[in-house]
Amino acid sequence: MIISTQYNFIFVHIPKTAGMSVTDAFQKYGRPQQRTLLRSVSRRLPFHESPAKAHFRVHDPARKFTQKLGREVFDGFLSFSVIRNPFDHAVSHYEYMKQFRIKDTAEKVGKLTFEEYLDYRQQPPSGKDTIFARLPNQSYYLTDETGELLVKRLARFEDLNAELSAIAEELKLPDFQLRHINKTKSKSDKKPYQDYYTPETEAVVREIYKPDFALLGYKDSL
Repeated sequence: MIISTQYNFIFVHIPKTAGMSVTDAFQKYGRPQQRTLLRSVSRRLPFHESPAKAHFRVHDPARKFTQKLGREVFDGFLSFSVIRNPFDHAVSHYEYMKQFRIKDTAEKVGKLTFEEYLDYRQQPPSGKDTIFARLPNQSYYLTDETGELLVKRLARFEDLNAELSAIAEELKLPDFQLRHINKTKSKSDKKPYQDYYTPETEAVVREIYKPDFALLGYKDSL
């Protein structure tokens, strides 16, 4: 999540969509991160705050921004997110969870096959699990409760440099540079995401990401 009151943009950070690289490139244009106990509490309270003061978590969905800032204020910013082919996204999340910051969760997922992980992901959180472990589809981060798209610009992971550079040019960001920063270490670059799939797991991902296929324009088959 990045808010820039100077350059008038909001970055809505969907997990496992090159967020580290985007944050590295855009954070210097955003407002300073000033998390305090008071702001952490106020984010949960049902009143509007200014973009300069409101506190958000890294992966808050767009609907949280509209609730806290107000829809009119949110719409006054150029909001953008990075989206990814759902089949690739599921594999990236699976590999990332093997090195998740919560050790018990990382060890649990590390013992699961890809098919078992997909089943695990659809279960309600329990114990030390978080919403990140039981990740919703990408559309969850982009829409309101009715499924209406809230975010103005969607940059495709598959053409990331060109699409983010176009957004940076539109925003007139000085000295913009996008570097590739990959936090996931366990995924082999030599193994295409397609190799993780069977007809059964393909069908499960098609169901988990059903809203994404409808909203984001990706084909629902490998």
